[in-house]
Amino acid sequence: KRIDRYWSKMEKQCEDALSRIDPNDWFDLWHTHPDWDGKGNSRPENRKRAIELTFRFLVKAETLTNHRSNEIQCFAIIKEDTIDNSIYIHSENPNSSEFPYKYEGVTWDTENKELESIVNLDTHQIGVFQSEDEQTFFIRKVA
Repeated sequence: KRIDRYWSKMEKQCEDALSRIDPNDWFDLWHTHPDWDGKGNSRPENRKRAIELTFRFLVKAETLTNHRSNEIQCFAIIKEDTIDNSIYIHSENPNSSEFPYKYEGVTWDTENKELESIVNLDTHQIGVFQSEDEQTFFIRKVA
């Protein structure tokens, strides 16, 4: 199926993006998108796949950088338009970007059945930021 080939391609792109970073370097909200073409928007099962891929690569980013402890933040965002789903890595950096990222306006431990079916709530928490026109969901490791 074409869609299976697409998700394999997106998985490879995420793997490649993570393989190119130096986990000991600094990060200024480095990120990658697991659904570059927005195919997760076409059907509910594709949306679920986009979220699964986002969460899976969040965990991989955490594993890659976990030796740094509190010196680094990894988080993911989930948007209505799956092309905007992304995995972030952030640390103190020479660009003067705020660290730690404060998640201003995010309400944590938000219930969301769609995300709860994918995210391991024993290890991660879900938050939501409500803007005027959309909700942005955040996923981060439980502190």
